[in-house]
Amino acid sequence: MSEYPGGIRFRPLVLLRSVPLPIWLITALFGALLACWSVLVPQYHAPDEPNHVDAVLRLVQGDGWPHPGHAFVKPDGVGAIAASPYGSEAVPYELDHAPIVADDATPRADRPDWDELGQTLQADGDPQPPGDIQQLVQHPPLYYWVGATVLWALPGGGDGDGLRWDVTIGALRLMSALMVMWLPVLAWAGAHRLSGGNRIAATCAALVPLAVPELSHIGSSVNNDNLLALTAGLATLTIIYILRGDTSLRTAAWAGGFIGLALLTKSLAIVLVPMAALAYLVAWLRARRDDRHNRTSHTSHTSRASYLSYLSHPGRTSPAERGRGTQDPDRDAPFLLADTGLRTVPTGATRVPWRQILLGGGLMVAFGGWWWVVNIIRYRTFQPETPNFPLGDYLGDDWDAYLDVLFNGAVTRWWGAFGWFEVTLPTVFVRTASAIVIALFALGIMRARDGRTRVDLLFLLWPTLGLFGLMTFQSATGFSEHGHLSGISGRYMYGGLTALAVGVGMGAPAFGRQVARVFPVLFFGAAAAAQWWSVKTVLAHFWEPAGGDLADSWDALTAWSPWSPSTVITVVWVGVALAVLVLVSCVWTAVRGDTPPGGAGPDHPAAPGLGGGRNAARTIQPTPATTAAGAAEGFEPLPAGPEVTDTIPIHPPARKSPPAGSAGTKSDEQGLSEPPPGESAPAESGPSTAKGRPSSMASPVPSH
Repeated sequence: MSEYPGGIRFRPLVLLRSVPLPIWLITALFGALLACWSVLVPQYHAPDEPNHVDAVLRLVQGDGWPHPGHAFVKPDGVGAIAASPYGSEAVPYELDHAPIVADDATPRADRPDWDELGQTLQADGDPQPPGDIQQLVQHPPLYYWVGATVLWALPGGGDGDGLRWDVTIGALRLMSALMVMWLPVLAWAGAHRLSGGNRIAATCAALVPLAVPELSHIGSSVNNDNLLALTAGLATLTIIYILRGDTSLRTAAWAGGFIGLALLTKSLAIVLVPMAALAYLVAWLRARRDDRHNRTSHTSHTSRASYLSYLSHPGRTSPAERGRGTQDPDRDAPFLLADTGLRTVPTGATRVPWRQILLGGGLMVAFGGWWWVVNIIRYRTFQPETPNFPLGDYLGDDWDAYLDVLFNGAVTRWWGAFGWFEVTLPTVFVRTASAIVIALFALGIMRARDGRTRVDLLFLLWPTLGLFGLMTFQSATGFSEHGHLSGISGRYMYGGLTALAVGVGMGAPAFGRQVARVFPVLFFGAAAAAQWWSVKTVLAHFWEPAGGDLADSWDALTAWSPWSPSTVITVVWVGVALAVLVLVSCVWTAVRGDTPPGGAGPDHPAAPGLGGGRNAARTIQPTPATTAAGAAEGFEPLPAGPEVTDTIPIHPPARKSPPAGSAGTKSDEQGLSEPPPGESAPAESGPSTAKGRPSSMASPVPSH
């Protein structure tokens, strides 16, 4: 198959319209799951959540974003800690690991508003202690701006701080859930684009986020890593399009904007900058290589391939037949460049992509990179440290203990270390799940359909590896200076989760068509088992009293929830219903295999984010023969936008040319053949070279 993806354009609206129903069901299920986790974990039993909430309210109340070391948790933030189940009644400001009981919860109607918490008194009548250092002002404020906007917009909140304290936290948790819930769609779109439309790979990629319980926990808590996961996922998707040949200025603008927003969320987003730049270099080198191949192959191969294509076109005849007086009604119709075995190279793709890099880089700086430029100019450092911030556990110079936490601890905290790492999933689960992820990603690389796809999959390893390397550098530097353990967490690598999900999904088709078709069911089963195990673990640790049971856990959970028990029950049952629908869709995928979906095909293409411009290749619709061939290879037809399609189809079998004037063909005014009654015509036919400007893929091979 001769293929060049340069005509594919990243168009978000077209992409969203092409998302199939099963993926929307998976996304909705993930959203319901996150909503459940937002009440499953007690308030403030998530890493740094008290400070994240306080940072949002700092902006709501107009206290700005001062230099690190000059900001402290506000009095109402301290009062929220005392009101929450963070500690116990005896020690409300210290983390308490004991089960939380329903009797300690204040009735919802009696809970104070956020702006009333500053007057909270301790049990002995003394004023509450002053707030600790607010270290989060060392980060850019985008996540907290979004949170402040949400609180301002909610009805009944007054100036943003007039809601009940538990509703304030609950609303911000749901805001985080809305940010993270789109990861299945992003993973599906990336795998669909990279696999050439493989339904199995794309569906499996979409299911991966549901199989990471810690993501459900962090994604439903107040934490800026959630916005980083979303913006980094969007940037990763655009980079996949760039690698597949989309070097348009529009996609460069999208990539620069997404990376800029990620940089205005957290410094870890810096790993996306070299990834995007290198993607443009790879796309440029590929275009140059294809162009050189076309030029060197033109003389030796084009003439024969073009002649055979000419003869195989309906209505065309050989010179011998023309010598016998047979007329050629279609001698001026263009042939397909795909028939020559060459790759079409879009105009401008062989030029150095300096315009794309300048545009994307400029937008990256404008949307968020400016924050770090200001830091370097003003503070002479990329990210200022927070003075007097409490350090982690002291390990002295025990580097063996540090490395154990770095590797084993980080992996465990990536999969499931709930609360402030208060309760974790078993080691056997963590190691088994990690081995499966590594094996599937490795199989995806080894069994990729071509060398370029292997390179693209290696690219997708970079976000996770780069984030791990950056985390290691920062934590190891601090450990070597003061011997304290800090800055190691699995959530810091969630910016690479979309890329990782795409790679894992690409490993499913490596098992062959018959085996791969059941992988969506296996992925769903694994995700369901992981979530069930994690929910039981969290319920038992946080909510189940000594000698109690599941009913006691439920009573305690709903007593502390900001929402009524009926609301919580409704969300749970909606999640159960969505889980059943997702399971049915996965089973249906296994039953029908890789046959084209209903409505998709030559006359109804529908694929993610396809579009084109003046230099894009024209649409070449697949014939029934090529559709069957694609299905046999395990690929669904790529849905197309209004102008282009991803894959140039294999040339259909040649048919004998009927005599001129027969009912078999009918020549139109453009010299294009028309099929006989009963046969379907392509949605678009190639244009005549005599009218308008011929497109790059439907035109004769250019002379050099």
